[in-house]
Amino acid sequence: MEELLTLTLGERVTDLGLFTLQALVFLLVGGAMMLLIDWAARRLGCGKVSQPQYLTALALSLFLGLFLQWEEGYRNSQPLRAENESLSREIASLMKDLEAKNTNVETLERRLDKFTAELTEIGKDTGKTLHALQEKLKERDNQIASLQNHLNEKTKKAVLRNELAQLRAEGNSIIDKALSTPTSPLPAAEREQWFANTIQYLRQNMDTRHVEEFRHPPVLPLHFEGLPASHDVFASDVEARVKVLQKFTDELRDPAQR
Repeated sequence: MEELLTLTLGERVTDLGLFTLQALVFLLVGGAMMLLIDWAARRLGCGKVSQPQYLTALALSLFLGLFLQWEEGYRNSQPLRAENESLSREIASLMKDLEAKNTNVETLERRLDKFTAELTEIGKDTGKTLHALQEKLKERDNQIASLQNHLNEKTKKAVLRNELAQLRAEGNSIIDKALSTPTSPLPAAEREQWFANTIQYLRQNMDTRHVEEFRHPPVLPLHFEGLPASHDVFASDVEARVKVLQKFTDELRDPAQR
């Protein structure tokens, strides 16, 4: 648009120069005609042309030239004016299109801002949901770990009960041998071996209290009738320790199973 305006301004300057040049030409032509008329009048004996007549003729020639120039410029300006009007209408149409596009851009920017805000809210909700899921997973992991620990504890207690039951069975076997052969020597070596194995097991898998309680069980009254005193004392001592192992086994049971 600036190039078009610059071109139109240049054309106007050129037209002004041409207008001035043509006016000078008309003055020269008018002066030459007046000289020719003056010469012709002298030749014909009509007398010399006066100065006012010269000036009047020059003025008329100048005004005639100016009128012709103006009329020609007016004719030439009509297509340019029509072109300028067409260009103005085109510019106005382009401005309207630009305003419409600007409006569309503003609408799109508002929609984009709204969409961005919605995405931000969704991101916040997603973050909250993810945090809640992480907390639930952590809680579930803790529950699983607690259940695993409880299972391991129950398994450990079950193993201890089974091994204590095996030790009780060995002690009862020693009692049966002492009772079944009252006239034979006591199985003292077997009892000592059983006693040492039990002490070692309790020390490795339980605590000092269990060891000391097994070492020093409650003294039971003699109740095996018809046996020599040595066999009765022997069997009662082993039986007291077997009952201590039974007590340990009962302590390892769940409260609902006792």
